[in-house]
Amino acid sequence: MENQQKKSPRYVRVTGTITAHTSAMHAELHQQLYSLVAAQDKQKLHLTDELLKAWNDLIAQEVELNNAQQDTELTAKMQQLDDDRDALITQIFSAIRSNRRSPVKALREPAERLVKLVDSYKGIQREVLQAESMHINGMLKDLGKYSTETAALGLTAVIAMLKTTNEEFERLELKRLDGSDKSGFTSAKAVRPLTDDTFYEVRGNIEAAFYFATTEADKKLITNLVNNLNAVLARYATSRKSSKAQLDIAKQMELESNHKRIDPLLPALAAKAGHAAGDLSFTGRTQIVKKETRYEVLAASTGKTLWTRLVGGELALVKTKPSAKSNGSATVKPKGKKTGKGDTPSKDEASDKGGHASDKGNGSGSDDASGKGKNPGGGQGEAEIKPKG
Repeated sequence: MENQQKKSPRYVRVTGTITAHTSAMHAELHQQLYSLVAAQDKQKLHLTDELLKAWNDLIAQEVELNNAQQDTELTAKMQQLDDDRDALITQIFSAIRSNRRSPVKALREPAERLVKLVDSYKGIQREVLQAESMHINGMLKDLGKYSTETAALGLTAVIAMLKTTNEEFERLELKRLDGSDKSGFTSAKAVRPLTDDTFYEVRGNIEAAFYFATTEADKKLITNLVNNLNAVLARYATSRKSSKAQLDIAKQMELESNHKRIDPLLPALAAKAGHAAGDLSFTGRTQIVKKETRYEVLAASTGKTLWTRLVGGELALVKTKPSAKSNGSATVKPKGKKTGKGDTPSKDEASDKGGHASDKGNGSGSDDASGKGKNPGGGQGEAEIKPKG
């Protein structure tokens, strides 16, 4: 008995998390687990062909769904790039058009030389994506002939960013065209639990097979398999943590980049908006609105946050539309004017008394919205009509 305990454990358990991974890692993990299990004698593991086939079919469907999801994610990345290049184009156009009337000669003259060029590309942000890419390349080539003028307007970095963004968009466009159509698949979110449940059944059979094994060789076979399964699960758990750490690093780098772009522009915005020096600070939050990146700024004096955008290399406050309560859309009531006998009744009040809203005291039948009809008192006259008694 003592020798047997040294050779094999009393029981085996498959441990590890399989639900917290990304779609790609989840499908890949199940492929690795399936390969380890399928290579063994299924009878010794108490597994059937039907169970293994059901597991493998679900894994294959996950792989297909993941490919379809990657295509969707690719489209989303392209949309973000298109939003970015539209914002850059708008910034270039705004800087040139606003400076052509600048009182500063060093800004006005280069802007005047460039305004006809950018006007010839007016509206390219609203073109079909492929056509926009082509026209951006043409505009960049034309702007390259005026490097002195664009540098004078501080557009060198913006133009470089537009070139890089457009090239990345075109690269992803080619990648998407090379891929096959993955439409028609169901949701990966619905398939993943089915794959996991099937694996749990396989895992339970393997653990039970060890308990019912009659030979030391079979126990050793199952023990090695379980150890390998646990090793794969542990390796993927480590990879998931590493991927999350890399994502956090990428977000931090983006935040630092935004601070370098926005922080130097805050003093000018504070002076323009009537805030004290140092009152405004960038919160780090951004959002895309109508293909334009906006940056959240905190006013320390009031504790309120404001949204800003880049216009011609400077920060400008985003004007918010008034709410429905104050936008003038509410029912407009005529201004009541006093008569010698008190307030003039409204149209509704007149109707309630049996009269008609159109019956004016002057008998004209016209509806003067200003309340300045022929009535000398400036009111609308008596709305109630009484028979002569």
